[in-house]
Amino acid sequence: MVFLRVKKINNNHYYYLVKSVRINGKIRQKVVKYIGKSKKLASIIENAEQKEDR
Repeated sequence: MVFLRVKKINNNHYYYLVKSVRINGKIRQKVVKYIGKSKKLASIIENAEQKEDR
């Protein structure tokens, strides 16, 4: 299962899709995809909503 991870660096928010994986018996988070800054995330959501309406 993937989920959204937000990292705040120098007042900027960066978004990643991450999933939990077991490595050597320990749970670690692996980045599946870098999404980008909050402005880019908003445009991705808007585009997805417009495709649903069609």
